[in-house]
Amino acid sequence: MNQESLVSPAIGKPRPVTGCSQFGTCNHAHDPMLSVHAGVDSEDALVCAVAALKAAYETNAAALERADEPLRSLLTATENSLEKGLALAEAVLEGLEHG
Repeated sequence: MNQESLVSPAIGKPRPVTGCSQFGTCNHAHDPMLSVHAGVDSEDALVCAVAALKAAYETNAAALERADEPLRSLLTATENSLEKGLALAEAVLEGLEHG
């Protein structure tokens, strides 16, 4: 993506971009193996976040179908959190796309 595409035509100023964030430490057993790069267009990053949340939701749903208590209650709580996060991320993305 070139820098020109990061400029909002309606406002004429740069669109927000990501900062840097690292992950993949195995609970801090080692240095981070992966990272989110700084400078990625925020809308593009949000699209990726929505895809990740949808995948997590589907994985959790598959586990929920097979689980008994007390794990079922934990998976249900996770499902609720994923639904909230996904709804919020999709609402922000829709707001960005439609102004």
